[in-house]
Amino acid sequence: MTRGSMAAAVLGAMLASSGFAAAATVERDGGVRVITRADRQPDARALDDLLERSGLRVQLESLTAGIRAQFLRAHRRQSSQDRITIDRIVTERFAADTLYARIKAEFQRNLDSDPLEKALAWYDSPLGQRITGQELAALVATGGAEAVADLERNRPSSRRIDLLGRLDAGGGASETTVDITVAIVRSLTRAFQPGLPAVADLTPGQLDQQIAQARNRTLADMRRACLVSMLLAYRGLSDDELDQYVRFVESESGNWYMGVMNSALLVAINAAAESTAAELKTAVPQLVGDLR
Repeated sequence: MTRGSMAAAVLGAMLASSGFAAAATVERDGGVRVITRADRQPDARALDDLLERSGLRVQLESLTAGIRAQFLRAHRRQSSQDRITIDRIVTERFAADTLYARIKAEFQRNLDSDPLEKALAWYDSPLGQRITGQELAALVATGGAEAVADLERNRPSSRRIDLLGRLDAGGGASETTVDITVAIVRSLTRAFQPGLPAVADLTPGQLDQQIAQARNRTLADMRRACLVSMLLAYRGLSDDELDQYVRFVESESGNWYMGVMNSALLVAINAAAESTAAELKTAVPQLVGDLR
């Protein structure tokens, strides 16, 4: 599942349980390795096609809508005017078009013709198109409680659970979802740290240590949440079709695409989160009361 859709599905629970002051993400060592080959210039149109086929724009719109909703829910005690200000800032900073532009720029820095062409071929294939369609449909699916109850009645096979575990590991869904969510928490915590008694006196190193511990505690719960989300999203796939998807994700081209996408998404989210926190600190300083 492309990262945006999974993050949108579980963002609410993550933000609600974090308290906004006790969790954040660990920076990934070294970022994405730049692998552009000097003797091969990837087709820019092919990159546009790949990002379109993967449903990135639609999933970013869902992700940003979820972020907006959770900011408002977390700060519902604020005045109506402050809530309008919060929503305006979050809407502007996390605009889907802005995130998309940053993600595309990261892909352009990390292009390689061969995996790009193979990844595009996968997303252009009938199965690739069907899977993307199911992922996008899962963003607006209703009747979640009934679907989960159906999963309880009709337990998935051990093979299917294993395939979804491999899909999560290969695509980095759980880790990236945690990192997206706690990146926002981290930025807010750092911006408002002097007014937060629990962390006010921590050095940068001590705060980073708490951030790392909170991130790791959250990951196990996120793996379970992602498993349920994937079971629901891919109900229409047979085990053999799911196996084909896993083999793509674990292939060189799938590894390239998922790795760049995850890192690019985190770059975009971190930039948006930091600018949002800085602006909120100035525009709505009383927000610190909600973060304690």
